[in-house]
Amino acid sequence: MIGIGYHDLKGRVVLATEAIPSGVVVCSSRIRGLAPERDMYSLQKEENVHLYIDEPGQIFSHSCDPNLTVRDNEYGAFDFVTVRPVQEGDELSFHYGMSEAESVAVAACCCGSAKCQGRSVGFRELTDEQQAELVRLGVSDFLRRWYEGTPRPVMAHGYQTYAAMQVQM
Repeated sequence: MIGIGYHDLKGRVVLATEAIPSGVVVCSSRIRGLAPERDMYSLQKEENVHLYIDEPGQIFSHSCDPNLTVRDNEYGAFDFVTVRPVQEGDELSFHYGMSEAESVAVAACCCGSAKCQGRSVGFRELTDEQQAELVRLGVSDFLRRWYEGTPRPVMAHGYQTYAAMQVQM
């Protein structure tokens, strides 16, 4: 269903090896470790919790017009799910604002979309309309709670262990 390819500007990318309909989980990622702080390879799980996940999840590209969304999964990481039909050979990508409140990953976006914002933009950096569109497609549970205004776990001293975070979820 998916394979790894190479893009001159992005490096390794994930490609569809066959046509994939909308609503299909193309990758169910697992945690490799906790990031000491937000970086260009981490995915945000809670306010001050950033994870490293296994491949291919770790290398899905950013797109301002994504064909994937993220969904929190039973492994404490994310499933990557198609939001529209994907053709064989298409690059699989998600909007990094679907998991990141603020994004530091892509300083110069090269998604090529008519919706391109020039760089990866975190969820809290988006307009209300853009946030609503990402929520419609699907965002992490953490960002959905923030968007809906429900209380979020408060972490007194920055980072906490993943086990402690699981107790709060």
